[in-house]
Amino acid sequence: MTPPRRRPAPSLTARIGSRVLAVALTAVAAGLLAVPAALPAAPSAGAQAPGPGTVSPTGALGPVLEQAGPARVRSGASERRGPRLHTGRDRLRRAVHCTPQVTPQHPGRTVVLVHGTGSTGSESWGWSYRRALRADGFGVCVVNLPGRALGSFTRSAEYVVHAVRQAARRSGRDVALVGHSQGGSMSVWVTKFWPDVGRKVEDVVSIAGPLNGTELADNLCAPGRCTPLAWQSRTTARTLAALRGARLSPSTSYTSIVTLHDEIVYPQPRAGRMPGVKLVVAQDVCAADPVEHGLILGDPVTYAVALDALTHPGPGRGARVPTGTCRQSFIPHGDPQGSAVFLRTLGAFTTGLLDPRRMTGDEPRLPRYARAAARRHASS
Repeated sequence: MTPPRRRPAPSLTARIGSRVLAVALTAVAAGLLAVPAALPAAPSAGAQAPGPGTVSPTGALGPVLEQAGPARVRSGASERRGPRLHTGRDRLRRAVHCTPQVTPQHPGRTVVLVHGTGSTGSESWGWSYRRALRADGFGVCVVNLPGRALGSFTRSAEYVVHAVRQAARRSGRDVALVGHSQGGSMSVWVTKFWPDVGRKVEDVVSIAGPLNGTELADNLCAPGRCTPLAWQSRTTARTLAALRGARLSPSTSYTSIVTLHDEIVYPQPRAGRMPGVKLVVAQDVCAADPVEHGLILGDPVTYAVALDALTHPGPGRGARVPTGTCRQSFIPHGDPQGSAVFLRTLGAFTTGLLDPRRMTGDEPRLPRYARAAARRHASS
């Protein structure tokens, strides 16, 4: 009698792809990522938005009457700027898109939004934080990282450096950085290694950022070949050692918001921890919050913590979030229908990190400016 064949274990590629697809299908079924016949365009930068002090439709967050932060940029022409940027100025300039409110005359502070791996500025922020922040009185600048942020982490960071400088120059005051996933750790990176950026950024809010790496990257690189970004995102990466070994900017407040249901950056909350950074777990604010890595961008709890950080001195605090926030189902002023564009991000993320043509046998060499920090962390 022929013994029954054992089904082969699914490959890592299949497991990751299935996991991301399951998240997308769950989101569609829940109505959080509605898939229309034609994807709506992101709202134009010139579209009208409610002014400062607007109350969200549910009233749970209340009016934003006064935003924290100084009125002027704390920098001068002779300041130490940090490492030279190798990306062309025109390319850096074209990657930044600011709303008309980013002027010295606008009373609200400017927030620079940094998307994550596999995404673009409009796919991550056009239906979520760009709308919500404008409605709450902020100016907004969105930076598009090159190649959907699937390339080298350290090269993409140059785009964020330029975006902060441009936003501070246009607004005439300090700005805030809000980043999702890779964009969260990148926002911390640029304030550590570029002194002028650290002085210009009053707040960094990392949303589901791998500040301590992610075991997903460990698994991707276990066979000995993976993409450069996966090498740089491992829990033992030299890039991560440099990120953790460099000193935080003394003039910047740092908040890391994570979810225990994160299937990309894990295990949480360890993956989101960093000394000197305030950690807020979404489920510590609202225990039943089901949000995961991608849909955290539409999560009202996460936005409430981020808004708290932006409107109070110091980092965000979950204890200040209004209790009514837990009854909300979507980010205030967000566009659930428009969130369908994030499905493109899920697809690009999966195919980009698993593309064998991108894979190499080792982590890219650290830029010279980051090597001392990596050695400092290794010896600590």
